[in-house]
Amino acid sequence: MRLSRPRVLLRAVLLVVTGAFMLWKAWGAHLAARQAPGTSEVLLLSRIALVEALLGMLGLAAAGVALLTLRKRRRTHTLRLGDLGPPASGPESPDRGQRDG
Repeated sequence: MRLSRPRVLLRAVLLVVTGAFMLWKAWGAHLAARQAPGTSEVLLLSRIALVEALLGMLGLAAAGVALLTLRKRRRTHTLRLGDLGPPASGPESPDRGQRDG
């Protein structure tokens, strides 16, 4: 399925916003973990920060891939008229030259 350029651009913008939000939340969780040393929440907050940071980076990478699809590419034709030249002359296969009957 091909998406139009505005839809791809909209998806990329939404992915950037979501990825940035997740990185912001990861930074907040990281700061909260640093402010509470010696408590039982440190391990949980540090893991939450790690997961949120990974999701934020994944969102930004997906936005980058979506934006790469918007670049102009030269159209390549897979079949050209020169490809349909005369058949190669050579010994015919036994099936082509003979008829049953």
